[in-house]
Amino acid sequence: MALQKWEIFQDEATDFLDNYFNANFTMEGGFDSTTSHITVRNINQVITTIEAKFGSTQAGQIVLLSDGSKFSFCDKSKNDSNSYTQEIIKYLNSNYSSFAGVNTASIHVDISDTTLFNWVKAIYLEKNVEWIISSKKFNKLTLNDLLFIPINEIENYFDISLVFRRKKTGNTHIPGKDIVDFKTQLDLICEDYEIKKTDNKYLLTLNSRLSNFNIGSKYLLSMTNVDCQYYIKKKDINTNPNIMFQLNLKDNIEFKGERFKENYNL
Repeated sequence: MALQKWEIFQDEATDFLDNYFNANFTMEGGFDSTTSHITVRNINQVITTIEAKFGSTQAGQIVLLSDGSKFSFCDKSKNDSNSYTQEIIKYLNSNYSSFAGVNTASIHVDISDTTLFNWVKAIYLEKNVEWIISSKKFNKLTLNDLLFIPINEIENYFDISLVFRRKKTGNTHIPGKDIVDFKTQLDLICEDYEIKKTDNKYLLTLNSRLSNFNIGSKYLLSMTNVDCQYYIKKKDINTNPNIMFQLNLKDNIEFKGERFKENYNL
């Protein structure tokens, strides 16, 4: 599978830093665009962590719960709540009717950039990330292509925005607690079947192929590479509202390599 542009950027940025400084730079993660840390070691001791971000990029998101009258923080969020999270949720609740009706479309949240940048800085601080490297270019990187600055200076080099949207969580493999209910629905369609559990997934085997993969309103079958055998899935019937932080790199890039050397005695 071909690498995504952000993956190429992460690898190239790591190699560039590794060649530029007298320290060891290692890309951590890389399978997920939200896990993009470069760990810096000097004589096997971790000295700092760098966030690698290609071009216009997501800087984090908050998943919300809604009880019909207000939003609250949902623990499905990848980042913990902080005082800026609460400030943003308070703003959404003061304009609840504007956001509650949003379906899958995204709408801009008009809140101060200072609050948004402070949220991003707090999230990175929590992850011990002190620097960021970024570029609008993803390969054959040179010194002139790269922004390399301390995280606490990001507002000088990025524009930031916040978008509210509802995002489907996707169909998931059926949990064991729903199997009895699934069988009740399936019995209405056919009674000759076998269900077995393998690797925390449930497999359904039938004597003939199905023309309709929907089982009742809550369940869905997905094909395997074996004829008449299907994975049992639970449909995503809920859409979680969430807010997404977007960073857009400005043109005034700067590579603060000397500052980095001074900070860590390299």
